[in-house]
Amino acid sequence: VAREQLSANLRSLGFLVWPSQSNFLLVQPPTIIAQRIYQSLKERGIMIRYFAQPGLDDKLRITVGTPEQNTRLIQAISRLRIG
Repeated sequence: VAREQLSANLRSLGFLVWPSQSNFLLVQPPTIIAQRIYQSLKERGIMIRYFAQPGLDDKLRITVGTPEQNTRLIQAISRLRIG
């Protein structure tokens, strides 16, 4: 349930979300670069995964957390300038 809710919330923010059966999501931000999102969240104490490799450098890996952690993540992303 938490994975589906997090996926839906990210999609509503314009992210492309790949199907997942695991405890993490591979996502692609709509317009701003993935590394910028990674850095901004890291500064807020929210850790996600960024891969500086061709083919993955425009994507992020986000672990599905508790409902509270997922809400905090979505709120932090919502505050960034996306689009």
